[in-house]
Amino acid sequence: MNRLQKFVEQGAGQKPGRTAYALSASALPEPGRGLDWRPVSGFSAADAALKEPGLKSVFEEAIKRGYAVEPR
Repeated sequence: MNRLQKFVEQGAGQKPGRTAYALSASALPEPGRGLDWRPVSGFSAADAALKEPGLKSVFEEAIKRGYAVEPR
């Protein structure tokens, strides 16, 4: 079963970069230089959408394209 997952861009000793949502890690765009995509454990799309209703459009894009990068 595919489910929406949350990933953050991060490198060794660096602050997190962009946040992305994807159905699989293989669908993610290339990370920034020196960074990689790291999954966020315990993520629940339903809980996130209830807390931040603006994420609904980001989730819709992720479902249509396979991934979406959250605007900063």
